[in-house]
Amino acid sequence: MKKFFLMVFTLIFIATGCYTVDNTKVTENESPKSDSEEIKIPFLIYTNEPDNKHSAMLAYWDLNNSKVNLTEKIVYVSEDPNFVTPLFWDGDGRIVLRKTYYPTDEYKDKVDFVKGNDVGMVYGKDIEAKGNLDDNPEPIKKVKNYTLYLHNGSDVMEKNVSFLYKTKDDKGNDITVGEYNQPCFIDYDSKTGDITFIFDYPFETHSNIYIAKCNVDNIDKISWDEVRLPGGGVVYTPFPNNTMLVGSKYYIQCFKTLGEVDLKTKKATLLDDVAKECRSIVKEGSFRPDYSKDITPVGKYKDVLILSLPVSTDTNVEPLICAFKDNKLLGAIHLKSDDTWDVIGPDKKIASSMDLKGKNLYKEFNADLMYFPGLESINY
Repeated sequence: MKKFFLMVFTLIFIATGCYTVDNTKVTENESPKSDSEEIKIPFLIYTNEPDNKHSAMLAYWDLNNSKVNLTEKIVYVSEDPNFVTPLFWDGDGRIVLRKTYYPTDEYKDKVDFVKGNDVGMVYGKDIEAKGNLDDNPEPIKKVKNYTLYLHNGSDVMEKNVSFLYKTKDDKGNDITVGEYNQPCFIDYDSKTGDITFIFDYPFETHSNIYIAKCNVDNIDKISWDEVRLPGGGVVYTPFPNNTMLVGSKYYIQCFKTLGEVDLKTKKATLLDDVAKECRSIVKEGSFRPDYSKDITPVGKYKDVLILSLPVSTDTNVEPLICAFKDNKLLGAIHLKSDDTWDVIGPDKKIASSMDLKGKNLYKEFNADLMYFPGLESINY
């Protein structure tokens, strides 16, 4: 229960977001423009509407110029206050919504709606995976295989595949990875046909992840890789909504620091330097919450990883959103409790500040909600 609370709390700060509206007051310090590739991260922010509805509005984080640009484009309206964010969004061409969400005309052709029987479905990039249970009379049924829904443009291909891996635990007992637990990440590359499923398995002495790979053209030919995660008192609870795959690098929330597994080299590392870099951006106050201030992967866009970290003031905690590419800091947004945002450059200096008082932004746990692309979900 405690782990679940920590997870939920951290994910909420994930959502802490960047909103911009036309009349928002912005104070800027001139920062030198970069000659590098233009990087604008799309994200969703939310406004409160009448009758307990919420509008999802499109915004952009301009990392080259350390600015946040809020548009007036409404992507969808949520009519259920219990479900506000999408089940999946790639930031460009595809968004998965519940039936209580209503997309605007501009986005209708990009929306996939969940079906009524989609409970337990995992949603990832161009893929959904539904675990099919066996007929075992035990109270907890086993997964026998998955039905995959693979998106190739406007076409959806349906395939069944069994992601089950028999091995030994740390005491020599037979176990089957994937038999009882859902995958902690799924991925489908519609260009190459490659499918990736990642499972975790906690042993008594350590934690492992298991990487299953196959191709849509030969889907029953599955290769498995086993990677032991670093120890040292680190706790791993990987789920679709707190891990992220960027290229071949799989990032894992693991309490206080950040885990990375290179799926090519099978090397697992604790990115203490990334964690320290993120924590050093804002000078913290004296408030000490009674939970671990974990760094959580909350999104990705192309090759940029988005992380979220609660930081302390003297009275409470505030969200800090950090952007990294190849483990190098590109910028950050500090969402302050006085309804102002500091947009911070890679030099850790405030490049612009935004006053959002009176903008009627939707909040969770007293923090503005934002949603970044790439975050996977399970439909409950």
